Amino acid sequence: MWVAVVFGVVQLLVVPLRLPLGWDEAVYVSQVSPRVPAAYFSAPRARGISWLAAPAVLLSASVVVLRAWMVALATAGLVAAFWPWRRLVGEVVTAVAAAAFAGLWVVQFYAGEVMPNLYVAYGATAATGWFLRAAAAAAATTTGAVRPAWRGAWAWVAASVAFTALMRPPDAAFLALALLTAVAMVPSWRRWRPAAAVVGGLAAGLVPWLAEAYTDFGGPVARLRDGSGVQGGMGWTNTLGMHLRALNGPLLCRPCHIPWDYPLLSLWWLATPVVAVASLILALALTMRVRHRHGGRTAAAVRRGTPGVAVIALPLACAAAMSLQYLFLLDYAAPRFLIPAYAQLTIPVAAFAVTLLRGARRRWRPVVAVVLGTAFALHLTSQYLVLQRRVGDQVRLRADTLQAAERLHRAGLSRPCTLVGPEVVSVAFHAGCSSEALTGNNTSTTVGELLQRARSEPVATAARVPGAPGFARGWTPCVLRMPDGADWYLYLAPSPRVTGRCG
Repeated sequence: MWVAVVFGVVQLLVVPLRLPLGWDEAVYVSQVSPRVPAAYFSAPRARGISWLAAPAVLLSASVVVLRAWMVALATAGLVAAFWPWRRLVGEVVTAVAAAAFAGLWVVQFYAGEVMPNLYVAYGATAATGWFLRAAAAAAATTTGAVRPAWRGAWAWVAASVAFTALMRPPDAAFLALALLTAVAMVPSWRRWRPAAAVVGGLAAGLVPWLAEAYTDFGGPVARLRDGSGVQGGMGWTNTLGMHLRALNGPLLCRPCHIPWDYPLLSLWWLATPVVAVASLILALALTMRVRHRHGGRTAAAVRRGTPGVAVIALPLACAAAMSLQYLFLLDYAAPRFLIPAYAQLTIPVAAFAVTLLRGARRRWRPVVAVVLGTAFALHLTSQYLVLQRRVGDQVRLRADTLQAAERLHRAGLSRPCTLVGPEVVSVAFHAGCSSEALTGNNTSTTVGELLQRARSEPVATAARVPGAPGFARGWTPCVLRMPDGADWYLYLAPSPRVTGRCG
């Protein structure tokens, strides 16, 4: 698809490939890197994105190679996600949907990042599309009109759900719930194959997560409980306002007490669900009209077993299900959380726009085309402006991280080394040190273990505020002066290997 090609080229031009790794990226990459110790892997995480990044990480230590690899994967993923929709909604609607999704700033930013949310979106969108195609194939089988190109579609459903589960198990569970609910509600789908494909794919994708739950967390229930604790305790809440305020950044809003900046640039977010529901209503109206004209029988334009309304309703339902946990169960927000929902909603939104254009009278069609084209161009422009600002922020923040890592080396920490503190993951990764925490959600060691380690390698505590922890009061203080004024305060354990100077 040309949309994917343009998407990939834009990433190479707009988002710098030299952008250092962020906090979460450092955690994921460290799991497969032979050059740095693995950071603590908390309960809510899954290893799928680490495995996707592994080929580039094992090949080279270069962040440019890694970013280029992730952009290539994101470009291919865009094609794979929307490929099954071509025969469901047509080439034009599919292209418009893919372009609308790829044009979002949050999608463009995370295309080169080692983060799972974009790939959850790809897996879920592909799963929904293949589900509808497989259901149509099953209905065609009963009439003897099997389409060879649709054979084996249930296997693609299972593979797509499994891929989603490898990336983020909770998201896959909500996707599976939506698909299984559809199986129960639609009479022509109440067969064993749809349920088996969804359940089988989910089970296969959960195997690594379950195995790790038993080996590292005391079982699946304990891991879910720990994961809830890491995320602040999952429970019924309402974060719609948080997500709206965080829509244009920052990348993580926790706690989310920020003003709503650029309200005009957020209108698309408010309009998208309205347009998606309008698309469903329009599909229902057109289907009823067609059936009325044919004496209550389904016309050829509406496929038997997979009516046009299902092609709109199912992605809408999956988007609602997958956004549920982020909008009503987590007490914080991040723009990336809703990427899977955006991907699904682009289908009904694109279908609505194309239907409006095709349904307009001939003399009004150019006017409608201009209005829709102008609105889309303004939307893409606004997304580009937000992207530029977010990229600029991250370039500055992550450059400071690299500088802090260099000054750690000057202070005397050389591999193997250990850095302890609540915010040290990124700095420790770029310095080649092990990152540890004594308190908080990422608690990974104890004071006794830390003191034991200090006998054999350089160890230091690091924080943004002065003051040594009780066990480190006799350690050597060191201040890393940073250009932005957000200095690091180090306390270095006594060690013959620590031979450096503060700076």
